[in-house]
Amino acid sequence: MNKVSFLLFAVAVGLCAGTAYAAEPVKVILDTDMANDCDDAGALAVLNALVDRGEARMLAVVTNRHCPSEASAAAVDAINTWYAHGDTPIGTDKDESKTRNPSPSSYTSALRDGFPHDTPPDAECSDALMVYRKVLAAQPDKSVVICSVGALSNLEDLYNSEADEHSPLSGPELIAAKVRLTVIMGGGFPKTERPETNIKLDPAAAVTVANLWPGEILWQGYEVGKAITTGDCLKQTPRFNPVRRAFELRPFGKGFAIDDGKPSHDQAAVLLAVRGPQPELWDVRRDGRAIFDSDGHSRWSTDWRKKHAYVIIKGTPDKLTQQIEELMTQKPVGRTAR
Repeated sequence: MNKVSFLLFAVAVGLCAGTAYAAEPVKVILDTDMANDCDDAGALAVLNALVDRGEARMLAVVTNRHCPSEASAAAVDAINTWYAHGDTPIGTDKDESKTRNPSPSSYTSALRDGFPHDTPPDAECSDALMVYRKVLAAQPDKSVVICSVGALSNLEDLYNSEADEHSPLSGPELIAAKVRLTVIMGGGFPKTERPETNIKLDPAAAVTVANLWPGEILWQGYEVGKAITTGDCLKQTPRFNPVRRAFELRPFGKGFAIDDGKPSHDQAAVLLAVRGPQPELWDVRRDGRAIFDSDGHSRWSTDWRKKHAYVIIKGTPDKLTQQIEELMTQKPVGRTAR
């Protein structure tokens, strides 16, 4: 298939899928804790499907949680390679003191060992901060959306970074210049009774980001993904799909995530990052700010307004569930038949 034929084929697939192409794909950096939960694999499936539809451009994927298997980046690359996007830059957070997973992931080593990829162990990958700075520096001003679905350690590192060979701008200057929006799955709103997992991984980073981040932040609390159950739809996909395999291996309830599905925190965040808070699906709360304490508790405060907002599902989650399932089961456009 030549390049012209391939592009025509890709357009046809996108139109058949029922989604019109955006005039300009949304440029996304995904910051993921691809280790403990398989909704990160689902989120990467959603992003790859949106890339295939012409709605998104995946600039890079960085990981923010350390797994003893050292296979988080390889799992990312296995999924991207499945979608024929294996050339996407990948970086890993090297500071194990904050976000080390207590036990090996249930699925990342299986994706590393069972699916094509060309990524080394996490410790040998490019540093997440370097990937952030290099990728951001190369983009036009106010053109990038960051989607964070894990610990906020990489975002704190980016904020605290200094000028380097990639950009003469400091972290705050680089963020202000290049990032249009940051979507963060973390916390719970209007408040949490106990610390949410992503925030609890690195509460100090959450405080830094919430207080000092120089751009707009759209927060998606734990309560959103808890209401959206997906994953069993992956039974419809080929057995050699690495995303399906992740859900087959991730224990959940009395079985595994693929049996009846599981909460879809990270998939919803990617959908928000690319399609925005579609008014038929979301209500948006503004006129305030997210606050985190040193233990990881979160709350929404109206004492003064920052460039913060958080989302609430409008009505039932059925339409969101349908969109996520369509994207998670979408056949890769650029993949040749096996």
